[in-house]
Amino acid sequence: MTSINPALESPLATGAAAEPEADFGCEYSANLPALLKHLNISLAFTSYQAQRLMLVRTDGVTLDVNFKHFPRPMGLTADSNGLTLGIFTQVLQFQREDGLLPQIKQPLKRIEDDVTAPRLLLQNNGQVAAPQPAAGAAKSSEEEAFEAYQTSLYEPVDSRVDACFIARSSHYTGMINIHDVEWGNDGLWVVNSSFSCLSSLDPRYSFVPRWKPPFISALVAEDRCHLNGMTLKDGQPAYVTTFSTADERGKWRDGEGFNGTLMDVQRNEILVAGLAMPHSPRWYRGKVYYCHSGLGQLCCYDPASGENRVLAEVPGFTRGMDFHGPILVMGLSRVRQTDVSRPAPLAQKYDETLSGLWFFNLDDLSEIGQIRFTGNVEQIYDVAVLTGCCFPEIIEPSHPRMRNHFCHPPMQPLRPEACI
Repeated sequence: MTSINPALESPLATGAAAEPEADFGCEYSANLPALLKHLNISLAFTSYQAQRLMLVRTDGVTLDVNFKHFPRPMGLTADSNGLTLGIFTQVLQFQREDGLLPQIKQPLKRIEDDVTAPRLLLQNNGQVAAPQPAAGAAKSSEEEAFEAYQTSLYEPVDSRVDACFIARSSHYTGMINIHDVEWGNDGLWVVNSSFSCLSSLDPRYSFVPRWKPPFISALVAEDRCHLNGMTLKDGQPAYVTTFSTADERGKWRDGEGFNGTLMDVQRNEILVAGLAMPHSPRWYRGKVYYCHSGLGQLCCYDPASGENRVLAEVPGFTRGMDFHGPILVMGLSRVRQTDVSRPAPLAQKYDETLSGLWFFNLDDLSEIGQIRFTGNVEQIYDVAVLTGCCFPEIIEPSHPRMRNHFCHPPMQPLRPEACI
């Protein structure tokens, strides 16, 4: 295993003064840099506990872990056009715009020198203002760290960056406890855990409820069964996971035993019952892969035969999954103290549980690599493979480069009828 210890963030650098100092150090299998480089892929994953969207990047020799601060980042999906992220009260869309690469590899002009806003005066360019010391007082280490962070935003990105994902749109859902997200024929689908339903989005509403399990009697914000996972098939919702079949407010937290499910959405049918905290169903190669999280298992359900198999067992709470060819990447989290009355059975099986990303070859179910987090990244929710790039960069909504990094199509002619 090779170690990497990214620079520690200042709490003020993220605008989260109450946060402890973050340590995103990790160890990884020596073969992973060359493997990711050969496949020309990188990884994105979310950690709601660390409040970060994180990127695993490589130059073929080492891994680089890059991180962006977001409140409660969870569901994540990626395709050739961009990256979609569900956070506390929003869904954010990052468009892939590699045409911006030459620009982000140059220093950013200060706002007073920018022709797009020459008279606009903003303290710290609209960013969170650093605490100001009293006259004559020396700056604290936090204040100095904040200033250093602000200065770094104007510097060129790493010269190795080969893809740019820039914030393009946001939809405000309110706190519906967004879990999995995925694009389909009707636009973006989200798992709305608060209302125990699957939803699509419409700019006129917080969300549009589209399906709920048949055992849920009312559409209310009570998180009754903890519907948490979703996958699409042929552009339509196909399978979901729930923690229970309860129909009472928050009942899944204190019920007796485990009664998690894997369900068929189109048939309103429970396919597998009695699961311990399942997550992350994914339709791939004609089968449903999912995480039997409470037991630390990777499982596969075959709809054609009804067979349900355990493919692997690992020392962590399995959650988050994506694929690239025969490679499956799965997230692991440490077992944590929660307000659920029944701890994950995994806690009794292992003296220590791990947080990281595990890589498997689906052709022979062999384990081909690991990334283990050694610091305080303890919980991983979702994982996405970014194709066609090894060293991506994300420009988040609060970044000063949003000011003048534009993307637009050619001039579009007026419709003839618009000129009448």
